[in-house]
Amino acid sequence: MKIGINCFPTVGGSGIVATQLAIELAKKGHDIHLISYDTPFLLRTYRHPNITLDLVDIISYPLFKDIGAPYTILAGSKLARIAKESDLDLLHIHYAIPAGVSAYLAKQISGVPVAITAHGSDIHTLGVDPAYNPVISYVFDNIDGLSTVSEYMKREMEEKFSHNIEIEVLYNPIDVEKYKRIDTKLCDFRIQHEKNYVHVSNFRPVKNAPFIVEAFAEVVKEYPDTGLIMVGEGPERKKCEEVASKLGIRDNVTFQGVRVSITPIYNCASALLSASTNESFGLTIAESMSCEIPVIAPKVGGIPEVIDHEVNGYVYELGNRESLVKYMLELLDDPQRVRQMGAKGRQKVIDKFEAGKIADQYIKWYSKVLENL
Repeated sequence: MKIGINCFPTVGGSGIVATQLAIELAKKGHDIHLISYDTPFLLRTYRHPNITLDLVDIISYPLFKDIGAPYTILAGSKLARIAKESDLDLLHIHYAIPAGVSAYLAKQISGVPVAITAHGSDIHTLGVDPAYNPVISYVFDNIDGLSTVSEYMKREMEEKFSHNIEIEVLYNPIDVEKYKRIDTKLCDFRIQHEKNYVHVSNFRPVKNAPFIVEAFAEVVKEYPDTGLIMVGEGPERKKCEEVASKLGIRDNVTFQGVRVSITPIYNCASALLSASTNESFGLTIAESMSCEIPVIAPKVGGIPEVIDHEVNGYVYELGNRESLVKYMLELLDDPQRVRQMGAKGRQKVIDKFEAGKIADQYIKWYSKVLENL
């Protein structure tokens, strides 16, 4: 097949998922045009000969200085041109806003079928806003394929958007050869504490990262030589630093910023910690599990589809700090449970989320979309 995949280039879930999918499809012999406004994060260190990178032209014009370039039109023009010039079979758009609208325009211009994968905040946050919902619902009514990354997200879409086609659930692909158990001596930073927890996010308010620092402070009271490694950048990182200082645990908390290679950091942990108020799937959760690291996360969104409580991790009621602290202490007290949960977590990822298997599911979905035209 010849597939055009559009995504954001940033270190967010949808962009990582789309690029990982492109890589897996390329490995299977398909011709992929990856279309974005900058080089996607995963392609900055890896290229496959079957992947062509096409960048959207961002035009500077004085009239647009206050509102920015009209990206929806620019992307729509690029998608239409690539679709016709490269004779694409399908345009596959990751994240419905704004490129879903761009793809709809490209379909009208080029006649190439369009499929959209919704990832999370494009549905449950931005998508439900009256400023976006009518247009996105119209797009969903007038494209050829619609998918999302969890059963939770499918329910959200069915309840809050108009659509004329069946919504396919296709879980996020995890590269189990990249995310695996390794010797922590391979870490490229100094491990300061005997045992550690890890938190990985973009530090947006929805990730609720300061709550993790507050819970961790309770653990440090019983285990002073315990560390918290926080990975990523975002608006609440500074707040996390301030909370750590206020609670007297700043020396126990390490901020790593954005990391190209995160497998070594996962491998330094007794558990990955999440406090998100919503997650469509939980990409870092599955990555951690693939590294045989248990996860402690709230029972929200698609997280219960990834974590099996007390099998490969723990889920707790959102905002229940007492439960989070309890599970953190249980894993510190029982290294054997960490190993057992970790092994079961990796097996689940291999069974349900392994990248090659997910790519095969997408290929079947593409075929179904094209057959139903």
